[in-house]
Amino acid sequence: MGNILMTGTGGGGVTSEDVTITRAHVLKGEKTVTRDSNDEVVEGEMTVNSLLSFSVAAYSGRRIIANWTNPNQAAGRPYSGVIIRYDTGGYPGTTGGVQIYKGAGNNHSAGAVSQAFLDLPNLNARYFLSCTPYVTTSFGELLGNPINAEVTTGGGISRTFTYTQNFTIPDGYTRADIFCVGGGGNGGNVKRDTSSTNPYEGGSGGGGGYTTTVINVSVTPGSTHLVTIGGPSGASSFGALCSAAGGQTPVAQGTTGFGTGGNGGSGGGAMSTWSHSGSHSDGGNGGSDGGNGGNSRLNTGGTGQGRTTRAFGNSGGTLYSGGGGCGSGGGSYTNDGSREWYFYNGTSGGLGGGGSYTSLNGGANTGGGGNGQNRPPERVYRPDCGSPGIGGSGIVIANFY
Repeated sequence: MGNILMTGTGGGGVTSEDVTITRAHVLKGEKTVTRDSNDEVVEGEMTVNSLLSFSVAAYSGRRIIANWTNPNQAAGRPYSGVIIRYDTGGYPGTTGGVQIYKGAGNNHSAGAVSQAFLDLPNLNARYFLSCTPYVTTSFGELLGNPINAEVTTGGGISRTFTYTQNFTIPDGYTRADIFCVGGGGNGGNVKRDTSSTNPYEGGSGGGGGYTTTVINVSVTPGSTHLVTIGGPSGASSFGALCSAAGGQTPVAQGTTGFGTGGNGGSGGGAMSTWSHSGSHSDGGNGGSDGGNGGNSRLNTGGTGQGRTTRAFGNSGGTLYSGGGGCGSGGGSYTNDGSREWYFYNGTSGGLGGGGSYTSLNGGANTGGGGNGQNRPPERVYRPDCGSPGIGGSGIVIANFY
């Protein structure tokens, strides 16, 4: 596989007895006096050795693997390596199309299979390739006969991440669209005020996780990224390429309760109210698709992000990050000792926890907010009203191409 010295033409009194090379050691197409030419200028007989086989196969995305079998050793048949060219309209031969590779592959032994990984321009595309053996000479390269093969590259891939992990970008992919959903906020506590003004208020809902979409971002095959999935109110991220904050748990109003719904991708519903004077108010519904949470008589819903929470911002994408609904509240004893039951619930927004006597959590890997804690239909706080709903964990979805 070394370089070949090409001689010039004979003449000037040079005879066959003056040289040592034979016609088999002069490249075909070149002329000179040789040991076996009887003092005549003759054309050489040496040609580039031929490959025994050539094939290509899709490997990952745009990447393909090319395999060829090196020539067997033969006198007067030199070989240095291969040149591979590609085209989309037909086989490029020795001069057409685009050169994508030149070299000897990973195995230089005669008769052995050698290979190389090649990255073509497009996914889901048909390519025609020609592999040509060559030899390097003092006058340039001499080409042999090409062998042809064709391949269709792979398509894009999608990965969904539901727990924190390291992820390595696959070979053959250089761009990505990434969608991140933060964890939903927990629901708020009930108002435990036993005064006669507004004693029975269900807790407000937690905000859904915020969402972030990045489109056509550059990625490096083989690079590793930490993918983080946020728990309640926790951020989700794909390395440094995409990050989304978690939804908020409602902030305490004074020392007695959580009136305003949590902010987030979609806002949580506001706290419900009930009073002995008969001024009742349903709690607010959780917001949906980036909207604010619903208001109640005295309180306001949480603020949503103001843009869709559907996957990748597509109108037909899966809906994430619903705000939690308000918890139930209300009820008292009448003068004759019987109970009057009042429930002022907020419903979920999308995948948030809906208001009911049993507190509901945001769905796992939805970024939904938890619904507010429920107030029992009695004047005294009871432990059976349960805890506020827990915000749903986030999610990360990445499409590679």
